[in-house]
Amino acid sequence: MNSDTIEQRFEQLEEKLAYQEMTNAELSEEIFRQQKEIDTLTLAHQSMVQRLEALQDVAAEGDGSQNEKPPHY
Repeated sequence: MNSDTIEQRFEQLEEKLAYQEMTNAELSEEIFRQQKEIDTLTLAHQSMVQRLEALQDVAAEGDGSQNEKPPHY
């Protein structure tokens, strides 16, 4: 092998490495962004579940008093 071929091959490998590093950084940023979105959605879901449970509790309390007969019956 002559030195031109080795140098060309080395440059090709450097380019591939640079591309891989750039791709890795982009993927890391995307994963970070997605994790933030997952965290936000998880908090929103938990909040909605708590609100639903509170509404169910209020509805259950209201149902109990409506289904009971007044004391004079």
